[in-house]
Amino acid sequence: MKRLRFYWRFFTAFISKYFILIILGGLFGSISFMLGPKLARFFPKNRSIYSIAVVGRFTQTNIPLQIQQQISFGLTFVDSSGNAVPALASSWEITDEGKTYNFKINESIFWQDGSKIKSKDVNYQFSDAQILYPDDGHLIIKLKDPFSPLTTVVAKPIFKSGLLGLGSYKVTSVEKNGNFITGLTLVPINKNIDSPKLVYHFYPSSSIARTAFKLGQVNTIVDLTDISDLSSWPSVKIDSTVHTDRFIGVFFNNNDQFFGGSNGKNIRQALAYGIDKSRFANRAFGPISPNSWAYNTDVKKYEYSTQKAKDMLGKAGKLPPEINISTVPAYLSIAESIQKDWQALGLKINITTQPEISDNFQVLVIAQAIPQDPDQYNLWHSTQATNITHYHNPRIDKLLEDGRKISDFESRKSIYLDFQRFLGEDVPVIFLFHPTTYNLSKK
Repeated sequence: MKRLRFYWRFFTAFISKYFILIILGGLFGSISFMLGPKLARFFPKNRSIYSIAVVGRFTQTNIPLQIQQQISFGLTFVDSSGNAVPALASSWEITDEGKTYNFKINESIFWQDGSKIKSKDVNYQFSDAQILYPDDGHLIIKLKDPFSPLTTVVAKPIFKSGLLGLGSYKVTSVEKNGNFITGLTLVPINKNIDSPKLVYHFYPSSSIARTAFKLGQVNTIVDLTDISDLSSWPSVKIDSTVHTDRFIGVFFNNNDQFFGGSNGKNIRQALAYGIDKSRFANRAFGPISPNSWAYNTDVKKYEYSTQKAKDMLGKAGKLPPEINISTVPAYLSIAESIQKDWQALGLKINITTQPEISDNFQVLVIAQAIPQDPDQYNLWHSTQATNITHYHNPRIDKLLEDGRKISDFESRKSIYLDFQRFLGEDVPVIFLFHPTTYNLSKK
């Protein structure tokens, strides 16, 4: 009992002495509990930081699209199937037989500096189109000829004052060496979310990027084609991505005396049968992404058959005394595997590698990007300098011309299904596979 009386006297004396402080402390604690989440947004978050290595030399105007899309977006956005969906433009109307596009600007979108976006801020540069700004909320693009892929073209992200954009990340720092960017720092616009701060480091080669990763200068490398010795490093997470927006192929120069003309087609088809494509994962069968709404599954596959290849070569007439394969160092091993297959057909095959490919090639092993829209006029139309194979086929030319003029979805799809089928029959290129790249990060 004496002990209880002692504690009671001590407690009452303590309360009497510190009564005001206890009351204030209780009030402060209650207020902090109720208002804390609202007040927290006024204080900077202790964000995690991702240091990311990117391989390549980029200027401020051509940074990788994936980074651009973190900073901003365009009038539209192209989904995984190749369809244009609203982004900055909430809607659009196509009139004048496909020559006039009227875009309505989403008025709830603001620049990252808080200023309201106006139609005149959309700064696309089109040499063959007229852009009109009837008011702050509308933008009209007038074309000389119908061009159905326009809605995917205007998915290109727009910027103001350098890299000020509309997206969820804002650029806070840009480091340069001459015209080339060496570093880029991005922070989330929304201070209430837990997204990390992103610090991009740009390296001219994958070997330098791998060294930076080993030294701890970065904790992530993106889009590596060869992970080399890093595959055995402890505590390294490896994620792979199959890029259906590009393919590796064997391109024939149709101006070559052996690969052009009707006899050239027979030789090209024979060589297509003569490659063992089962060694390649993620086979490619045509020039359009398998994720696209216009993809054709019913194309010629040219499954491996040395006997069929030899029979066709025997009927082809005059064969080239030797075939010269050109490629870049990254695809040398692929060229060497093709060399062995074609040598097994009794052909003499040479390989040359060089940093950049000229137009003066006979056979070329290289990667080609696949446009988001199925329109491939620039790649395969006979009038285009970007048609690297110098391929000429009046039927293909007509399909490509019609495909970019027609707005009706089903009509366009029918055109591009035919385009893939006829191009596959002609074999200006042997489609091999969609490449895989790797993202490495420390666990």
